[in-house]
Amino acid sequence: MLIRDRFTTRIVEVFHDVNGIDPEWTGIKSLIKVERSGTRKGKKYPEIVCYLSSLMFTAKEFALGIRSHWGIENCLHWVKDVVLKEDSSTIRLGNAPANLSLSRAIASRTGIEMKNICHRLISPQLTK
Repeated sequence: MLIRDRFTTRIVEVFHDVNGIDPEWTGIKSLIKVERSGTRKGKKYPEIVCYLSSLMFTAKEFALGIRSHWGIENCLHWVKDVVLKEDSSTIRLGNAPANLSLSRAIASRTGIEMKNICHRLISPQLTK
């Protein structure tokens, strides 16, 4: 799959035999292994990621869910990085980075809601 100057291949495997997983992890029904490989900015990369799930999905269903999740994550991070300048923050100690990140996420969401409210209030006047 070619996306934004990247070529990526994903292989998703699902294992429903989870007998080897610590019994304290109750509710685990699936182990998902995702092998990604491809090129980013001309450099090859291999990556293996594993997930645990309480769902009994097929490999295709998990693949779609994982891709959708990262699409949402990437959108939120783009707003926090580009609009709210999170990457240039110099706050690094203790819980402050996590607290500020949460504040930015709330501010971002509030901003989106305020924009929608403003559009609803203004749009009837624009048609007059």
